[in-house]
Amino acid sequence: MHAIPAPIPVDNETDNDEEALLSLLEALKKLERKFKLGTRFNLFDAVGMARQEIRHSRFLTYLLDPRNPHGLGDSFLRALVTAAVTEHPEPPVTRLNVAVADFTGCAVHCERDHFDITVEVPSLRLLFVIENKIDAAESHEQLQKYRSLALSRYQNHRFMGSFLTPDGYEGQDDNWGVMSYTTVIAELKLVLESNSVSQDVALIISHYVELIERKIVPSQALIDACKSIYQQHRAAVDLIVQHGQEPQLSQAFEQFTRAGNRALKTTAIRSSTVHFLFESWLHIDNYPHADRKRWSSEFPVLFWFEVGSKQLYLRLEVGPFLEVTLRSPIVNRLQAKLKEKEPKQGGKGNGETYTRIITYKTSISEDPTVDELVGAMEKTWKDASQHDLEQTIRAVLTHSAS
Repeated sequence: MHAIPAPIPVDNETDNDEEALLSLLEALKKLERKFKLGTRFNLFDAVGMARQEIRHSRFLTYLLDPRNPHGLGDSFLRALVTAAVTEHPEPPVTRLNVAVADFTGCAVHCERDHFDITVEVPSLRLLFVIENKIDAAESHEQLQKYRSLALSRYQNHRFMGSFLTPDGYEGQDDNWGVMSYTTVIAELKLVLESNSVSQDVALIISHYVELIERKIVPSQALIDACKSIYQQHRAAVDLIVQHGQEPQLSQAFEQFTRAGNRALKTTAIRSSTVHFLFESWLHIDNYPHADRKRWSSEFPVLFWFEVGSKQLYLRLEVGPFLEVTLRSPIVNRLQAKLKEKEPKQGGKGNGETYTRIITYKTSISEDPTVDELVGAMEKTWKDASQHDLEQTIRAVLTHSAS
């Protein structure tokens, strides 16, 4: 007679974890079906367009040009110019001007005079320029230089610039307006609804909208669905976050912090950027608080590593303040202290919301390993350490609080 094997002991905690993960998987399957995540063929995804700024600029240029056979006429162009006027601090034309203007003589160009997208509107004597950034950051004084170039080359036109980014990031030149990809997609959807276009054009535009909403700026409906899933399956999601694979940059930053026994606190980590600060800064008495709606920390000054095209950047940036009047004096004092030490890389300082004070960079390969990223972090951090930024920020913020 065979002995009956003893029952396998059940770990209640493990059993609960498995149930939580199974429930999460079912919820994720429903999410994928509803929003067609990873299952539906997408033309733009297939050609690797998601993060390539130039391809986005070319496609948008094509849709903006009324002379192209897309069936939109000048409706998308008029809608985007109107949106740009709305978001601009001092627009050279009004929305009424745009509404009644003749757009038939417009010329739309991509990559002309170093501008990503250029629109000439003769009836308004308007030069509308879009500078497009998806992953890369604005280079030193780039927007100011582009504005000066436009004013010198198009003297008979009124200049209006829009800085197009995934989240509507404000550049360092306050004479530019801001625009997010959310605005672009919203206008495209409205234009598509109000114009009779061919089936193939509608399909292509829908693919583009879908790509943006999945890879660059998720739709509010998708965000709300993800929030709902997290609230209902928090334990399972936390397990995945805790034990799942981390992005390379996150792994590299963890190794960099641990190797140097550095007392650093992260505030935001994405695939190509990690924002952080010295923990000691949070103990400064009465430091001015940042606007958390537009900044990843209550502390108004942050470092961030950014992986660019064959470059790793270490930046020191001042963000938006809750008490706006305190910002300018702090920015000016920081620039005054660091300008003498690093005159070629000092931030511009005229941005009212975001100001890069100083930038360090080093070369990396096109597809860096974690070890290479750690080495690059060490190099830029060594360059920064000669300026004793921990104490410099502490001194300036302490002075402002006194």
